[in-house]
Amino acid sequence: MQKLTTISAWTLSALFHPLLIIMYMLFMYLLVNPYLFPYRSGKEFGAILLIVFFTSVAIPMVAILLMYSTGLVKSLEMKERTDRIGPLMCTSIAYLWLFLNIRTHNAMPAVFSAFVLGAIIALFVAFFINNFSKISLHAVALGGFFFAFLHLVYSYGRPYTSLLLSDNMILSVHNLLMLAILTIVIGAVLSSRLYLKAHRPEDVFGGFIVGLISQLAAFMFFLN
Repeated sequence: MQKLTTISAWTLSALFHPLLIIMYMLFMYLLVNPYLFPYRSGKEFGAILLIVFFTSVAIPMVAILLMYSTGLVKSLEMKERTDRIGPLMCTSIAYLWLFLNIRTHNAMPAVFSAFVLGAIIALFVAFFINNFSKISLHAVALGGFFFAFLHLVYSYGRPYTSLLLSDNMILSVHNLLMLAILTIVIGAVLSSRLYLKAHRPEDVFGGFIVGLISQLAAFMFFLN
């Protein structure tokens, strides 16, 4: 039973790795309100996905693997605070480059650009806090995702959210149910970080608050 719990904790940690959250948020916008995007199919849309994926996932991941192979990062789990310095810097630069390229692009909705800006702010705050405490980057990412999700489903003033599953299939889900599911998922992921003894409770709670407030600041600055 303990082995199964450990495997589940590692699986959740991998599925909701901080580097994947920007892509998850992009798919969430497409699922809930695809009409934010002028291109939803074809080469133009494929190019958008590739740009976001390579900039927010592939480039930081390759950089981290290179730092690990050269010994600049001792462990891919980044158990030590010093292991996080290089990866945080590389990821911040990649996110900043992404934001500068999409913030005025008419194919990208402003709310997604604001989310990327919030991720940049959160990374810089996490970099600063990392000098004193091993803040949970999973919690930072999920705190930002939680705020952006709330903004997405409640910005239209409707109790139900329509999820576009296909051209001929739309699923209507109550916002409270979606919020409950997201809360359970986030709780499970952050609990897995505690179970694996990767962080202390204050690192997880503080990380979640950093992610949430960073997105709040970005949305207030960029969308107003």
